[in-house]
Amino acid sequence: MACNLTYGISIDCLDSIGGVSGSIYISSDADLGTLTLSSATGSVSLVTAATGETGTFYEFEVAKNVASFTETFNISNENGTAFFEQALSLNLQKMEANKRNEILLIARNRNLKVFFTDNNGKIFLMGYSRGAVVSAGTSVTGTAVGDLNGYTLTLTAQEPAMAFEVQAPLATTFAGCTFVTAP
Repeated sequence: MACNLTYGISIDCLDSIGGVSGSIYISSDADLGTLTLSSATGSVSLVTAATGETGTFYEFEVAKNVASFTETFNISNENGTAFFEQALSLNLQKMEANKRNEILLIARNRNLKVFFTDNNGKIFLMGYSRGAVVSAGTSVTGTAVGDLNGYTLTLTAQEPAMAFEVQAPLATTFAGCTFVTAP
């Protein structure tokens, strides 16, 4: 059977933290080609290279403690289906015309590819096979002077596999893509 287990999972040390770190890379025109996956323990674990990849990724910088990633397992034994809903939530501070215009472009896309780094230094790819979309968002001025003035976005993808971990650096693993840093 193709679903046979390949190893057990031991309890880890208390050396991990939650959250997404400072940079998220988003592309509306990427084709990530064919991924090369390593398998250190007998199961697919890490994207180490890609072939035939193209596209431009733009960096969106976020402050500490304002971005998170959640992956929900959706399994139907009755229907024989399984998919993974990936959701990346983030805040972009300060309402400005140039940010508004870029967010509008992101919101109108149906096939976003997204790379993000968690606070443990691991890079992940969401939306690889079916693409991500903006599923929710707000523009907010807040009420009190300490409230957010900016934008909140949730990007969502429904994928046949869990988000892939990606070998760093991105520009080497996805050498055919262009990575544009925030100004």
